[in-house]
Amino acid sequence: MRIVGRLNVNDTTVWRSPEALVAIGFQRSSVVMMNEAHSGLQRCIRTREIGRCILSAAHQAGARHLAMEVLWPYSFAAEANRTRQVPAMPEEGYLTQPEMRLFIQAALDLGWTLVPYEADYEAHPAKLEKWESINLNQEQQAHSRSKALMESQNWREDQQARAIANTLDELPPGTRLLVWCGWGHHAKTAFWGHLPMGYRFRELSGIDHFALDQTVTVDGDAEDSQEESYLAEQYASELAAYGGTAGFLTEDSPVSFLRDREDYDAFILSTQNEMA
Repeated sequence: MRIVGRLNVNDTTVWRSPEALVAIGFQRSSVVMMNEAHSGLQRCIRTREIGRCILSAAHQAGARHLAMEVLWPYSFAAEANRTRQVPAMPEEGYLTQPEMRLFIQAALDLGWTLVPYEADYEAHPAKLEKWESINLNQEQQAHSRSKALMESQNWREDQQARAIANTLDELPPGTRLLVWCGWGHHAKTAFWGHLPMGYRFRELSGIDHFALDQTVTVDGDAEDSQEESYLAEQYASELAAYGGTAGFLTEDSPVSFLRDREDYDAFILSTQNEMA
């Protein structure tokens, strides 16, 4: 073992391909959740390409359903499942981006069923939107705004979790499901008052899903990217052996601050982290 800054590097780490991690995931749970990195219409294309690459491993493990946060409106998934083709979209968005469409089409070509689970914002409780009042001073308004935003986010996470859990209730017991989300929605633990979809899903379904994070080396915030960049640089040679992208189980992590995490079961690192 060697100490590099505060990373506490372990030389005995078992590096695995994304496909191998997904295979292990389905050995441990009937539900595997993975994420992509996006911000507005910008996204890390590599994260979606990895999603397309791991479909064969998930298929071999018995998965035939792909639940995606991006499938909105729900009619998109219904048409795709019926025609086995990715429908055209009239307005610019994630569903018009080529690597996303290739990802979805690859699942359809395997005979999979798409499962939408995004929250229906038309059902958004009006009370969660009312955070401002002329009777509040500026500091109180800021606190009220922050609280309302957290409540609104938690409502969305809860709605997503319920949609996935309800879908599984309608399918045969033990159905294997691959869930595709953005950033940390699939996290298994709550933090700072935030109740992620993954956390709520575990509560609602009783299923301990396998959570795989592949955004740990993505610079989602340019002002806070030092740690992410350092990880990619530190393990560049190990990643090169896997074409630039590989990972490990959380318990095998070479760095202590990842090995101690309880929100994810595995991490994927990459040298391809650009947001485009």
